[in-house]
Amino acid sequence: MINVSRRAALAIMAGGVASTGIAYTAVSSLSDEDLVRVTLEKYFGRLNMRIEHLQQFVLEFQKRNPWMFPNEKLSDAVTLLETLKLGAARRFLPEQKKEDLRQFDRWVIAEFHMLTDYARRSSPTDPIRFTGWQPCTNPFANIEMQQDA
Repeated sequence: MINVSRRAALAIMAGGVASTGIAYTAVSSLSDEDLVRVTLEKYFGRLNMRIEHLQQFVLEFQKRNPWMFPNEKLSDAVTLLETLKLGAARRFLPEQKKEDLRQFDRWVIAEFHMLTDYARRSSPTDPIRFTGWQPCTNPFANIEMQQDA
């Protein structure tokens, strides 16, 4: 039988309470910007983007697609797992949650290309800026709606 002193038991309990408190603080301090950043960095690597531009992008994304963000608990869990490089844990989610996250990833990437200058920078080391919605400037584009006869 293992004998544990009262001090050791109290130290273990204190460590558990402290770990729980730290984990709760870490998860509760996560924001939508954190989720978007870890999602984009998953596909594009480290982003050279100022926080102000990221915040503007997230606000515009939320305005254009208010239904796309996962619920708060799933959002915090995914952000924490991606930050810790444990994104492979997504495979243990129910199918509907996995599909919701795949759709979110696709929409974030598409909107990122449309609302920032990521693809139009002259060098990959240039900072990424939020540009907002840019109308098509192609003089040869046919934007008229085609109706099938």
